[in-house]
Formats: sequence, C-alpha cells, structure tokens
Amino acid sequence: MTVFEVAAIILFATAVVALLNRRFLHWPETIGVMAISMVFSFLILALSPFLPEFVEKTCSSVAKFDFSEFVLEVALSFLIFAGAFSVDIKALTRERIPVLIFATLGILVSTAVVGFASWWLIGLFGIEGIRIIDCLVFGALISPTDPVAVLAILQKAGVSEDLNADITGESLLNDGVAVVLFTVLTHLATGQEQMGVPEVSILLGKEVGGGVLLGIVIAILGRFALKLGHDPFLDVLVTLGLVVGGYAMASSMEFSGPLAMVVSGLWLGTVVRSREIGPDEKQHITIFWEVLDRVFNMVIFVLLGVVFVGLFHEWELRFLPLGGLIILVVLIARALSLSLTIPMTPLRNSKPLAKITLLTWGGLRGAVSVALALSLLHEQWRDLFFQLTYIVVVFSVLVQGLTVGRVARKLGFGR
Repeated sequence: MTVFEVAAIILFATAVVALLNRRFLHWPETIGVMAISMVFSFLILALSPFLPEFVEKTCSSVAKFDFSEFVLEVALSFLIFAGAFSVDIKALTRERIPVLIFATLGILVSTAVVGFASWWLIGLFGIEGIRIIDCLVFGALISPTDPVAVLAILQKAGVSEDLNADITGESLLNDGVAVVLFTVLTHLATGQEQMGVPEVSILLGKEVGGGVLLGIVIAILGRFALKLGHDPFLDVLVTLGLVVGGYAMASSMEFSGPLAMVVSGLWLGTVVRSREIGPDEKQHITIFWEVLDRVFNMVIFVLLGVVFVGLFHEWELRFLPLGGLIILVVLIARALSLSLTIPMTPLRNSKPLAKITLLTWGGLRGAVSVALALSLLHEQWRDLFFQLTYIVVVFSVLVQGLTVGRVARKLGFGR
C-alpha cells in the first residue's frame, strides 16, 4: 500500500473508533479508542480458523507499518510541542522544583530499579544470555509517563491545579530525559563505540544542551515571526513549520528533539497568551494545536490497539506471567522514585504518602515506551522487551487510567 492509502485507513479507523467510544463507552478518548481497537484486533485474530488468508494479509499489512518511526520521528514532535504550548506557565513555574526533580532524578531511580529487578526476574524464568545493560535500556524506555489518558479524569475528579501541573510538567520533560537516557544506554549496550565517562558526558551534554539551545532559537524565531505576521493563517503556518523544521534539525544535529519542542512550546505558548498577539490570532492558533494534539493522540492510541495484530506471531505465552510481575516492578519503581524525590520538594508539606500513591497510580505508560521498545535491535531482546512493554502499557491505560479518578477521590484530592 502507498503512504496515502495507509494514512487514509488509519484516519478513517480512528474516526470510526472515536465515534463508537463517544456513542457507547463514554470513556476518556484515548482509553476508549485503545480499548475498542484491541477488541477489533482480537476479533480479527479470532477469525483466523475461518478466514486464514484475510487474517494473514491483515496481520502482514499491519506489521509493515513502522509504529516506532511514526511515533518517534513524526507524532512526538507535534504532541510535545502541543502539550508544552497549552501548559499554564504560571502553574508550572510554581511547581518547577517537583517537576525538574521528578523528570530527572525520578527517571534515573526508576530506570535503575526496573533494570536490576527485571534482570533478576528474567533470570528466574530461565531466560539466559540477557545482560544487565539490556535490562537498564528496558528500564529507561518504560520509565517515562504519559499524562494524556489521565489528566482529563483527574480534572473531572477535582484534583488541584498544582498536582495537574506536576503531572503535566513531569511528563513533558521526562519524555525528553528518558529518550536521551535510552540513547546513551543503547550506545553502551550495542557497543557502537567505546564509551567511557568522558564520552558519555559529551553525548549527554550534546543531546540536552543542544536540544535546549535549539528550542530557544526556535522560540525566538517564532516570536519574531508571530509579531511580524499578525494573521491567524500565518501564525498556524509559522508554528507548524518551526515544529517540523526544528525537530528535523535536532535529529540531523543529534540534539534532543523532545527537549527542543518543550522549550519552544513553553515559550511560544506564553507569547500567544500575552498581549503581543491579538485575540483572533490567539483563538485560531490555540484551537489548531488543541485539535492537532487530540487527533494525534487518538491516532496513536488506535495504533497501540492495532499493533498487537501485526506482532502477534512474536508473542510467547511463557512471557505473560513475567509481564504481570513486571507491572508490579514498574509500580514499585515509580513509588520508590517518588518516595525519594518528594521529600526534596514542597509536596512533602501536605499528605506526602497520599500524593505518592496518587502519582504512582496516575503514572501511566504510553506510546513512547512502545515505540522505543520497537526501535530495539533483535540482539537487544526486542521481542521480549516489546511484549513486556505492551503488557505494562495496556495495564496502565485500561486499569490504572479507568480507576485513577476514584483513587484520587478516596485519597481526598477530588470532589
């Protein structure tokens, strides 16, 4: 199939699934579309004894779609920029200390805990040859949180603006931090080059520093262009061009594209909400990025449900019990990282244990983790880590996502 045909099928399927969710389930958009997509996936596989050629052709077509490339090279730039663009910078500034600590030290702690615990568990299951560095790569890819599926639920439950800012800000930054950490650990795991402490430091400095500086440059250019244009259409075109061009430039220069999008999105969002931009321009550009954000998120969560079909032949039933234990490991790692970091923040002043519980249960995993797992090489145990990642993501979205509002109310954070 051509690229156009693939895009047409994906958009059509997303529209149908979104309508079914709105009409029958009434679940949050991302959770509902993923659940319905998974049901369709299982139905297709159930038809295998009756329509083997149809099922085989369908699975083959889905398997050819590069989910990892779509998420990491295309969708992630729009999603992170749109998320940062819509953030209330005042609330985020008030919560800057928790956000920075959660997204840096928290990711490092979670990566280490998941890495060592999963290495030990995998050994107990008799899987030989796996190295600790491979498991640390898995720890890095499963640690970033995705707030999309949970924020609407928490807002409806009445959770405070500050806690919402913590969850949003952490997820914006930890995507970038986790991708950088994943890149460094992958270099070490694959032995692409001899890397000591100086080489690792240079690579980290280039990824992080370059990404932040590029984000600042993008924001400065965007602000100048917005003030120069004063036209709703040009505003949308300018920001769209800056996101696509900036992310491509970051990739070619080996800078962190996600961090560049966070910095530029926060800055340009502040510019648009200021008096520098007229109300008509503000309305058009805000609606555009909100719609684009929702469309990309729904497309990704539909694909998360469908990707199971294409990779079904790689699944091994013996990994399912291990996946259940890894869910527990990921939750413990999240709770431990929060227990170590919350005492360093103002969140320790009021109900710290309840906040640890809520942020642990509300720390959903999403498309970035699956995309990073699919980008692994086969010698990095790609099939095993993809299956474990998929199990964790499905549990976090469908179980944690649907119950986090109730948890928030029971802990006294909601209405």
